[in-house]
Amino acid sequence: MELIIMIMGLGAPGDKWKHNYELLSKWFWCIVPDNRGAGLSDKPEAESYTTEQMADDIIGIMDTLDIKKAHVMGVSMGGAIAQQVALKVPDRVLSLILTSTFASVSPAFKKALICELKEDTDPAVLKQLNLWMTYGQYTQIHHPEKIEKSIEEDAAYPYPMPVYAYKAQCGACLSHNTAGRLHELKMPVLIAAGAKDLFMNIEKTMELVHGISQAEFYLAPEGGHVHQWEYPEPYDSVVVGF
Repeated sequence: MELIIMIMGLGAPGDKWKHNYELLSKWFWCIVPDNRGAGLSDKPEAESYTTEQMADDIIGIMDTLDIKKAHVMGVSMGGAIAQQVALKVPDRVLSLILTSTFASVSPAFKKALICELKEDTDPAVLKQLNLWMTYGQYTQIHHPEKIEKSIEEDAAYPYPMPVYAYKAQCGACLSHNTAGRLHELKMPVLIAAGAKDLFMNIEKTMELVHGISQAEFYLAPEGGHVHQWEYPEPYDSVVVGF
């Protein structure tokens, strides 16, 4: 079995991949780390983290576990981190799966993050508000129980994220920019996006598609920013098939 490293996005622990690794674990050994600032990982106090730092964290895990090569998957901020991993150690990345992510921050996403940085709202409250933006309209209208369940799970999570760590991860998103280096990614790349994503507009997705000439592209028709949770079966099938 080959290894796949699954990198989570802003403000969430790696455990949020549970919707997907239950199926993917039939095909891969799944490594599901917590990014710095989240879950059980260290939460260094800093005004801002960077995606380069968090990529070094992932590479450090690979070194510690003696992982020579692995598939690398990331969602949202995790996809930005995955890009940095692939740029830093391209010979160790078997393939790259970029989900609901970006090479550079859109003006709307930038404004949203800056607003969150200005507020002293608890990250748990921000996450609850953001959930209604991250799920697609179809899920919001027809399956609001999925969102309510996610809110309940987040509230019960025993390792809450400090405000400063959430803001530091926001800073990592704001400073991320690999748009000028996408052509360096020569490994197989899958780009996955939700057609109804309110956070990551299609222009940012197409920046990735056009910047990585060999990339395959999967679009979830009714999917939002977290289409891999809304519709895990087709997403996981595409990943396995890729």
